[in-house]
Amino acid sequence: MNITVKNLPESVYRVIKREAKKNKRSLNAEIIQTLETEAAQAERRRKLGDLRQELERFRASLPPLDDSAPLIRRDRQR
Repeated sequence: MNITVKNLPESVYRVIKREAKKNKRSLNAEIIQTLETEAAQAERRRKLGDLRQELERFRASLPPLDDSAPLIRRDRQR
């Protein structure tokens, strides 16, 4: 897949170029690596959001908990 990026801010270009040099990659390879990393992080964030929703549904399905203080007091008196 080929893409063209227009109007890339100079500051972004400088950072990517510097990172490419530091990582001994071509500019194109550095951009691909950066995009792959961001895509993987975006996917993890999406999955985390799904897990949070599932956890919230599970929490909502549980019966309400009573106050645990009386249970703790009785246990301490044993």
